[in-house]
Amino acid sequence: MSDKMSKKERQERLVANMRKWQKVENAAVAQTGSIIENTSNPLIRFVAEVIQRDSNMHHRVQQLIIDSLTRESIKVSVDDFKAVWGDIEKHIAIERQTVELAQESLAALDHDREGVHKYLLEYLLADEQKHDKLLADLALIRKAMYP
Repeated sequence: MSDKMSKKERQERLVANMRKWQKVENAAVAQTGSIIENTSNPLIRFVAEVIQRDSNMHHRVQQLIIDSLTRESIKVSVDDFKAVWGDIEKHIAIERQTVELAQESLAALDHDREGVHKYLLEYLLADEQKHDKLLADLALIRKAMYP
């Protein structure tokens, strides 16, 4: 995006990109549906289901971005955080525990037979780390609101 574009032009470009991306995510959902229909292998089926769910969630995130630019912006207040921060802190602790368990599980693998189990545990670890980052970044937003 060019620096010479107005804010409105940049937002319109972002909205157009999100809509285009949503179409790609819809294609991913359809394609994974085809994979699910055409396999009985539990691992291949599982991977396709995970990707399908993630693509559906990506579509929702993209829609939230679109809506925040075309309808109503997203506002977060100190009171919004105050109402649930204790629960968020508890969840941060839970996510960190799941990361530790995933790391311990990977360390416990029998390296002679680690293929599928390692693959699945690494997926879990990456996902739990993603959750931890989402919450840590939410904490950064909260921190920026407090002087």
